[in-house]
Amino acid sequence: MIPSLTRYKQEKQTVCDHLLADSQLYETSAGKVEAALLGRGDPILISHGSGGGYDMGIWLAKLIKGEFQYIAPSRFGYLRSPLPSIPTPENQADTYAALLDSLKVNTVVMIGLSAGGASALQFALRHAKRCRGLIMISAVSLPVPPLPRFLQAVFPLMLKSDFLPWLLYAVSPHKVFQSNGVSQELLKKIDHDQEKMRLLDALYQSTFPSTLRRDGMINDMQLLTNFSPYPIEQIDCPALVIHATNDPIIPFESGKFTAQTIPNAEFLQLKDGGHFTCVTHREETIPVIQRFLNGCKE
Repeated sequence: MIPSLTRYKQEKQTVCDHLLADSQLYETSAGKVEAALLGRGDPILISHGSGGGYDMGIWLAKLIKGEFQYIAPSRFGYLRSPLPSIPTPENQADTYAALLDSLKVNTVVMIGLSAGGASALQFALRHAKRCRGLIMISAVSLPVPPLPRFLQAVFPLMLKSDFLPWLLYAVSPHKVFQSNGVSQELLKKIDHDQEKMRLLDALYQSTFPSTLRRDGMINDMQLLTNFSPYPIEQIDCPALVIHATNDPIIPFESGKFTAQTIPNAEFLQLKDGGHFTCVTHREETIPVIQRFLNGCKE
């Protein structure tokens, strides 16, 4: 049965109300930055993935848990964080530092999720004294393959509609998960696990509505298909890399390159789970992340 338009409008309104209520706009030396804070303890800064916003950072914080203060900004062009004239990962890293100044936070552990990995690496390079540790989860460090030309043309048009992505997910959420590398076989195994399925659904919800994230997604698509590898061999803080070999969004080569190039990086390599391995294999990934974070405490 096709979901009703009334349901779509109600869900969109509810999400939009929460998005405005659950974050703040901070005036920093680098301009306005939207961010949300969660918890108390040693600070952790989350650089969210493509399609997300601060809400995706909060989603990851709730997945990891622990006695930490999570700082979850919206990257350039996402939700209420404006897209500057030069929206590069380098400038995004500097904007993270400016946000920390406004929050009076000296050092953080940086987490780069998916496309947020580029600015996470830049933060570790450009603000090394403020980066106590670095975690890269299914995160980019090498150029990603460009979309086919047809999809490059269609993608911006799709992002002009909130209804179409909502409808595709409402009709067939498993297809969305499969397109991110979660195989049918794995979905059958975890389908009875209510918490994992709830987490996957909550992850999708952190990409809706898409029009509020359009500028950031287009910027990611343009930047991440064509950039020179960073000198990450210069990163000297503790590092943890988590990546699945079958990730179709950020190819495994990125995770492998990060783990092999950053000196003494710890590498958790998984065989399946695709781009969502931190959820599908949370029994393996979350304890490793928590141990790493506890080892980086001030």
